[in-house]
Amino acid sequence: MLKIDRVRVEIQTEAGLYGVDEKFETGLNLLASEDNTWGKSSILEAIYYGLGFEEIVGGVGEKVLTSVYKTYIEHDEKKLAVLESKIYLQISNGKETVTLYRAAKMENRNSKLITVYYAELDKIGEATLIYDTYVHMKNSSVNEQGFHNFLENFLNIKLPKVPTTDGNQRKLYLQLIFSCMFIEQKHGWGDLFSGMPILGIKDAKKRVLEFVMNLDTLSNEKKKEELKAEEIKIKKDWGKVVNDIITACSKENCDVIGIPMKPSALTEIDLSGMHILKNKKNISESIEELKKEYSQIECVKPKVVDNFDKLQEELNKIENDVASYEEDVKWLQDHIMNEKAMIETLNNNLEIISNDLRNNKDAAKLRELGSELNCLTSKDICPVCNQKISDSLLPNVEGIEIMSIDVNIHHLNAQKKMLEYAKESHKKNREDMDKKLQLLHGKIFSLRRLAKAIRSDLYSVDDNLSEALVYKKIELQMEVDNLENLIKFVDEQKEVLLRFADEWKVYLQRKKELPKDKFTDSDRKKIQLLRNKFVANLEKYNYKSVIDKNEINISEDNYLPIVEQFDMKFDSSASDNVRGIWAYTVALQQVSMNMGGNHPRVLIFDEPVQHSIVPGDMKNFLDSIIELGKNCQTIIGITVKDSDTQKKIDELDDNVCNLIKVKNKAFQKLA
Repeated sequence: MLKIDRVRVEIQTEAGLYGVDEKFETGLNLLASEDNTWGKSSILEAIYYGLGFEEIVGGVGEKVLTSVYKTYIEHDEKKLAVLESKIYLQISNGKETVTLYRAAKMENRNSKLITVYYAELDKIGEATLIYDTYVHMKNSSVNEQGFHNFLENFLNIKLPKVPTTDGNQRKLYLQLIFSCMFIEQKHGWGDLFSGMPILGIKDAKKRVLEFVMNLDTLSNEKKKEELKAEEIKIKKDWGKVVNDIITACSKENCDVIGIPMKPSALTEIDLSGMHILKNKKNISESIEELKKEYSQIECVKPKVVDNFDKLQEELNKIENDVASYEEDVKWLQDHIMNEKAMIETLNNNLEIISNDLRNNKDAAKLRELGSELNCLTSKDICPVCNQKISDSLLPNVEGIEIMSIDVNIHHLNAQKKMLEYAKESHKKNREDMDKKLQLLHGKIFSLRRLAKAIRSDLYSVDDNLSEALVYKKIELQMEVDNLENLIKFVDEQKEVLLRFADEWKVYLQRKKELPKDKFTDSDRKKIQLLRNKFVANLEKYNYKSVIDKNEINISEDNYLPIVEQFDMKFDSSASDNVRGIWAYTVALQQVSMNMGGNHPRVLIFDEPVQHSIVPGDMKNFLDSIIELGKNCQTIIGITVKDSDTQKKIDELDDNVCNLIKVKNKAFQKLA
């Protein structure tokens, strides 16, 4: 919930301090004047501007504000030049109260800077928590010191990520949401949400309405996107396993048949149809043939009588080489672990430095905007006793000072580059060591096979065979080992495929559980209630452009009112178009309050009496606002030019309407 408690505008002129200071209540607040040029809109602009929502008015920054904030104010038929101007806005969320301070015109303070005081306006000097934020700058809606990120958290709003026009996902902006509640005078009465800024959100009105009414379609679409991402991931992982199997088989001159190329809910029985072929025979048959050939050679004993010593010497050398290689393996394994530890440490340090760098850049950004917060502590001076302080436990050395923010940023950037370079260096070292380790394992494996063959020869007594048979045995054994390892690898990959198959089953189940209709029962009830409340409001406000109200529906594509599948605005007169905006804006609030929506429960209408709307219809409009009760707030700027309108306002009970009368000019000299 958002409640506007108080707005105070201070304008320093050549003739002293001028401005306005008004308080608002829950329920209906009427900001009334007898003329349309007395400053009501300027007061409402202060609310938009204080909340960083001036894009609803038509731009960013102080340029959208009226001249009273920037050039001159009129007083006693004189034009007084504006030297400086600033806005204080006290708001609450039902539990906490804060005061926002933003400059409109100030020499040493940028308008993008907003200071947040956790205190009421009269007590900001006693605030125990104060911090500066920035608005309308990159990441101001997501960074910790971004103002709209603060406001989102303060209002307990959880903004969803929605599709953007560039195909990405981005958080839904608060400015878009509040353009459904804040109807300003210049552009707001042209159409529903005509003040909604263009911020790159695809189907912005639709997304905002889904959020405000808390429709399940938003979460369903998010689930669909999550499922799409899950589908892509499983297909990618599945494809990698299939590719690894095919590649491993190709290395051994084998073919694989029956392999499931795409994800499916397969079982072990399905995988039993997957076979590896060697020379068009099953790999198991090929292995048996190779083993048989090996056994036949093994029955024939090599000649060793004349070269026994030589074989023994070769065996000793092989064993020494194996021992040496194993020491190298241990050394590499230890250093690989060290490299991994160093990379992990560097990643942690990089994360810390990135956070420090971001915080320092935010601090520099705030300083450039004119922040004077913590000006004493930033100079290493205690704000209580005014003595010099230090953030170092080391003794102070004369002539050495703590680094400034700019020097810090430069130093942190340099550190970050150094750590990134070191990380890449350690990653390359680890990759090189991994390759050497694999090579050593291969050498050890080959030498052990050769040693086994030589031992077999040394203990044989036959002297009729040539030495070539030893190597033949080695080649056969190597081929058998490779094929057996291939079978083992493929079996392991089958287990991986079974795991992915289980994930695919979960994916299919989640996909099946998505509603076939894009609307849940709850959604349809909300849309129907929106339609019913909208039509009831139209009847109450004497909307006459559509005779048969049964023809009015809510579009399932964008949730806006339609008649015979066309925008209802095309069938509306100018005054009925205004009534339609009243009816829909109020209906949206009613639906959210009745069915648990996300409406912030605040409405602002600037000059809702447009195009000769009769006082009786205006009275009905105010009555419907009053019926919303005290659990929400509505602020209406209204010009009272005729006695009938004045009479209708005078009939309102003080208990249900907070009447703020603006006499002559809103901006007067402040005490």
